[in-house]
Amino acid sequence: MTGADLVKVAQSKIGTVEKGGADGKSGNIVEFWDWWKAKTGQSDQGQPWCACFVSWCFGQIKASSLISATNSAGFIYCPSGVKYFKDKKQLVDPKSAQPGDIIFFDWDQKGIADHVGIVAENHASQGFLVTIEGNTSPEGAVNASQQNGGGTYQRKRYLGKTIHAIARPAWATFTESKAK
Repeated sequence: MTGADLVKVAQSKIGTVEKGGADGKSGNIVEFWDWWKAKTGQSDQGQPWCACFVSWCFGQIKASSLISATNSAGFIYCPSGVKYFKDKKQLVDPKSAQPGDIIFFDWDQKGIADHVGIVAENHASQGFLVTIEGNTSPEGAVNASQQNGGGTYQRKRYLGKTIHAIARPAWATFTESKAK
């Protein structure tokens, strides 16, 4: 498996919108939480799900061992993911991001990752990356949440202070026999 395989899985979920809530579509109820509960026994349905989406994508290609920050299924809390990759010395310069890398954001500029997605394309020479993110808003949405927008979308993210970290999973060391 490679980063390109991960991107294909993430792309397959573009347009997924959460269910629940008073309006029938904003209650953070998504299939990714059902997957997390089946894998871990933890029911976090209704919580923000950007990291759960990333973990789900890795799970679909049997590569969860590359992101096992919280448990064998991955992570659901962005700061845990950043710490995991920092401890493994797997953080890279955003300008060198590759498809399949994990991008962490700090929208409120407090020094703590509060959103995460998957890098799909690097256009650093033009000042941006293309990402696929769960629990965000569609590109161009006005007055919409970047970190709790309710859907899975492809986004153009500009290089700069909102990118907290880019993590590169150890694809070269991965074999499916290590997969859980």
